[in-house]
Amino acid sequence: MSISLDEASKLSTDILLKGIIETIIKDSPILQELPFIQIVGNSLKYNREKTLPGVGWYAPVTGTWTQSEPEFEQVTATLQILGGDADVDNFLKSTRSNIQDLEVAVIEQKAKAVQHEFENAFLNADGTSNQPSGLYKLLQDTAWVADTVTEVGDIVVPTEGLENGFRYECTASAGDKKTHATTEPTWPTQVGATVVDDQVTWTCIYGHWLGTGANGATLTLDNLDKLIDLVRGGKPDMLLMSKRSRRKVQSLIRASGTVLETRPGMFMEQIQLYNGIPIRVNDWVKDNYTVGTSDDCTAIFAFQMGEGGVCGLSSPEMLQVERLGSLETKDATRTRVKWYVSLALFSTVKAAMLTGVRG
Repeated sequence: MSISLDEASKLSTDILLKGIIETIIKDSPILQELPFIQIVGNSLKYNREKTLPGVGWYAPVTGTWTQSEPEFEQVTATLQILGGDADVDNFLKSTRSNIQDLEVAVIEQKAKAVQHEFENAFLNADGTSNQPSGLYKLLQDTAWVADTVTEVGDIVVPTEGLENGFRYECTASAGDKKTHATTEPTWPTQVGATVVDDQVTWTCIYGHWLGTGANGATLTLDNLDKLIDLVRGGKPDMLLMSKRSRRKVQSLIRASGTVLETRPGMFMEQIQLYNGIPIRVNDWVKDNYTVGTSDDCTAIFAFQMGEGGVCGLSSPEMLQVERLGSLETKDATRTRVKWYVSLALFSTVKAAMLTGVRG
């Protein structure tokens, strides 16, 4: 069962921890809504949905039923340690009239730093340097490359910038390994359709990555609608983008003669909606991704949250506060804020991204 940080804070009796959690989620649209699965141990091994099992129509009485298995890929997400120490100088504690205010201010700044680093990792971490893999990494697939040895079961997407929202699985088997042709094939865009690529046969399957062109392109509402449609089994819970993209969406909507709907958020802030989907802005969505020759590109993410889509992973304690007390080598008192945390994507059809968005 998953739980949000806000719900976790309501179950805690630690006043300081409650304040830290409120500080963390107040300015974070991600942490306000992202649910977390509390896991025992240091990792979670799970099956990520790859393809659905086949079904068919059968004649009454005489029909012969055929069995078909769903396909999964086994993924392991490891908890990583995020945190930092907040030191309060003892001299300032002795000379200040309100010690609690000083401690709260110092710890609050550390809590904000934890929030910023989590958001950055949620979007941009690549699974190295003791970090989990973020959405940008999780939603990337291997691009087709000419004259390359390929095995049955390998999956590719069109070359950089030309991602079309579909993936292509090698399903031919004239021997264990094949080689692509030197010219990229014309990719079909109907699930189940195939294309022959020299010795390789590719079969079209659902994907989650949409590009805007070899060198990127200006955002259009058509591409935004295509992105939303890549999230299957219901609408996305969130459209996550940079401030620049949000301004562009507003400009496009005004040009169409309408305005974005709004609704109140958790802290009574006004949240804009596109097609009924909350638009959430985050400073860690970069505006300088490189696509082709363009280094001024951004991305827009659309995803469902929960145990079937994008979900956080945490130790049972969730966010933790340790009062370490006085330091031996420093005239200060230390409080440690730490979080054993990671990220999981349970289904490749519950999240998608639009890349190469310029201007």
